[in-house]
Amino acid sequence: MIRKFTKLLFLLLPGFAFVYGQDSATSKKQKNGIAAIPMINYNRTQGVVVGAIVSNYFKMNKKDSISPSSNAGFAGIYTAEKSYALFLYSSLFFDEDRWRIRLAAGALDINFQFYLDDPVTSTGNFTDYTTKADLVVLQLQRKIFRRVYFGPTGSFIKSSTTFAFPGANGQDSVTRSILNNVGYIITNDTRDHVQYPTHGMFLNFKNQFYRNWIGSDYEFVRYIVAYNQFFKLSRTTDKHVLVARATMNIATGDVPFEGQTVVGGEDIRGYSQGKYRNDQVYTLQTEYRWNFYGKWGMVAFAGLASAVAKVSDISTSGLLPGVGAGLRYRMLPSEKVNIGVDAGVGKGDYSITFRIGEAFGR
Repeated sequence: MIRKFTKLLFLLLPGFAFVYGQDSATSKKQKNGIAAIPMINYNRTQGVVVGAIVSNYFKMNKKDSISPSSNAGFAGIYTAEKSYALFLYSSLFFDEDRWRIRLAAGALDINFQFYLDDPVTSTGNFTDYTTKADLVVLQLQRKIFRRVYFGPTGSFIKSSTTFAFPGANGQDSVTRSILNNVGYIITNDTRDHVQYPTHGMFLNFKNQFYRNWIGSDYEFVRYIVAYNQFFKLSRTTDKHVLVARATMNIATGDVPFEGQTVVGGEDIRGYSQGKYRNDQVYTLQTEYRWNFYGKWGMVAFAGLASAVAKVSDISTSGLLPGVGAGLRYRMLPSEKVNIGVDAGVGKGDYSITFRIGEAFGR
């Protein structure tokens, strides 16, 4: 659940008041630019939302024409439900793309909800809860063969969740947990561009181990697989791109509430209420991207998700469809960085998602 909250800014920010972009590319060997978006809006789970995201794109070495541009930035939101999230993040590419580092650190206090089924009446109700957490995430990869990267990953998370129903003492039920983990990550990246690929593949496998000996209060294992395939639909232009995506997020063992995965975000758009969650989530999606005029573009997407306790339950659980469309604007042409907003509809739910960069970036 905590890893879903690190994406919450992109789930809760449905529009922008104005945008600022500075593109200072002077040559192909020297690229940098800033994308900054302050915003104010409203949605049904958080009320009024205000926030900002700022990203700076730059070259670690101006003489390195092979490595993709690195980026660093911060993001923050505050809502009428008194939720907030603040994050610093960075993705670094250097030494002719032999090394890749991802860093993130943040703090959040999110008032949200989950759904409790009532098997007697075949209905259910939403129950409020609040999660507070501090986290640090580190990922280091080294190219080991052609476009294959391998390296360690680790997350250090301290959280507290308060549920709006009484415990044994008659007070709100509170759970406190540390969810530290270490693991490894393998990536096969044949994309022609990191920010806006038009062809190639991005296959990512991450294996995380939550263990007592690294301070975790729970012992379980997580397997995350993301497969993205990009198809350029025209030989002469990049205006039409088709993307296919399949993901698996599998947790096994003593999985706590905070370790579950919630359906929503990139996997899959159209869900924002937190109704569907479980130890394992599987998705299949496709997206069509069309640059229809100058710096303007649009996307259309559709997919299916399943949230289950184990993979054998997929055949008996209901599938969760999600469809929608979005608008794009090329803020930093030299970096192929788009900003935009997506509107999606799911099963009894909908979402409006603000973003810098495209979906399926990892």
